[in-house]
Amino acid sequence: MPQLSRKEWALSIAVPAVSFGGAGVGILLASQGIIDDAGSFYWGVLAGSFLLAYLAWIKPRRDIVALLAPLYAVIIFLIPLEVKPTLLLQLLFAASLTVLVIRLNIRFSTLPAKDKYEDPMEKFLYAYMHRITPNFRSIDRDTAHEIASAVLSFKFGIYPNAIAGADKAIDRLKGEGAFASLRKALTIIRDRAESLQASMVKSYSEKTFSADDFQYLAIVLPPELIESSESFALDNAVILAYAVAYLCSPDDGQSLDEQQNFVIQILSFYKEAMDQADGQQG
Repeated sequence: MPQLSRKEWALSIAVPAVSFGGAGVGILLASQGIIDDAGSFYWGVLAGSFLLAYLAWIKPRRDIVALLAPLYAVIIFLIPLEVKPTLLLQLLFAASLTVLVIRLNIRFSTLPAKDKYEDPMEKFLYAYMHRITPNFRSIDRDTAHEIASAVLSFKFGIYPNAIAGADKAIDRLKGEGAFASLRKALTIIRDRAESLQASMVKSYSEKTFSADDFQYLAIVLPPELIESSESFALDNAVILAYAVAYLCSPDDGQSLDEQQNFVIQILSFYKEAMDQADGQQG
């Protein structure tokens, strides 16, 4: 199992403890005559589902099943149905939450370990995504899907879809800092897609990244090592948008994985310049 933080360990233990513990409290209350039926005391599994969702929220990658656990719990236990909640149903739900905790910690705790990859640019890409994860964790699933659509459509030359996806994501992204840099990246991609759609091959976006954006970019080079500032901005924009989509859109995970070589090739193009820049700093 991947290494977990203290908070992740605490939540991983709390989910089954609270869920099964609540059932135990229900049994105790029923045996003391305080409540008529242990099955009516379902607050433990409700609390456990919310703890599971929070655990899923703080992971580097989103698990939509775990995030929706509170919704399932509310539907099953709170919304009036013909069949009343039973103790057996609580125990089965608590067991399901426990299985989801294990699945979450194994499959969603980290991005793939860097030392599993031979390509240094593949390692570089995952290190970059690890670095920017805290800045973009709050992006919702629908916005992330539009970002993924913009990046993948741009890669395949489906420029109308790339423009539409970028515009929708830009409209949904509010705030400054990291989100402002991401909006700028999507604008650069959209503008280039518009130019290519109009067969204006030499036309790029007027937008570019400033020093305030550098902390969110994969590649930062001194001006003398940049052959084309327009292409350099576009490449950084594509990598940033790809990384955010990869981190925040589980629905597009397979498609993004399949096109990862596209991003690695971009990074590989700049490897020599990045090595040279590192040598100058050293």
